[in-house]
Amino acid sequence: MTAKEIYELLLSEAAERWETTCDGLIAGDENKAVEKIGVCFKLTAELIAKATDLGLDMIITHEGVFSQTDNRSETTDEIDLKKWELLDKSGLTVYRFHDHAHNTEPDYIHAGFIRDVGLDFKHKYEKECLGICRYDLASPLTVSEIATLIKERLGVEFVRIVGDRDIVVNTVMLGLGGVSVRRFRYLREHGGDLFITGEAPEVRDCEYIRDMCFFGEKKAVILLGHYSAEFAGMNLIAERLDKILPSVYLDSGEVYKGI
Repeated sequence: MTAKEIYELLLSEAAERWETTCDGLIAGDENKAVEKIGVCFKLTAELIAKATDLGLDMIITHEGVFSQTDNRSETTDEIDLKKWELLDKSGLTVYRFHDHAHNTEPDYIHAGFIRDVGLDFKHKYEKECLGICRYDLASPLTVSEIATLIKERLGVEFVRIVGDRDIVVNTVMLGLGGVSVRRFRYLREHGGDLFITGEAPEVRDCEYIRDMCFFGEKKAVILLGHYSAEFAGMNLIAERLDKILPSVYLDSGEVYKGI
């Protein structure tokens, strides 16, 4: 199969195909014959080198590759240019699969997270927007209990809680990337006890949750880091592709390091 055929296969699983999207070819030859595939959350420089050592032909990345732009002709940053040089030498064909990964049914990123954490949901609502959906737990848990499950089962080092950690959670909202206070307001507007996400600005967005609790609306947010919230979903995509061609999940790990 060619790289383009593999990418088109993933697109075919989406609820609909969008023309305006961040998804698509970033680097390499779309007509390249592919024997081994790599899947990652974000293609770091270290992972480019690792993919080369593993003899991979193609990479599916969830997040963009470069800090400035994934359009080489517009790149001026020195580190990004060095990364482009490394990518050119690798011969890899790289596709981004972000929007459509969230627009499959179920959302790939949610499905991987839910499976690996072992959350038992009895009902799923219509999605609020791309990448955000509400679920009812089969058996209510406290915020602290859910945070502990995530930490233990995903091996997440930095699990942070904003708001009331002791409330009993019946309804969970998942928005497993980066969100803002506009999405946190869904807890009030659409009904929910807990919002689980990767990252959000602190001084405005997370403080909003603390103020909400002060005024008697007991809500909470769990923040895991962007990578830690979404890597399980990309691993699920690697498993999906491995049924077609040999595929591996390339693990960059969390960007933060503890002391």
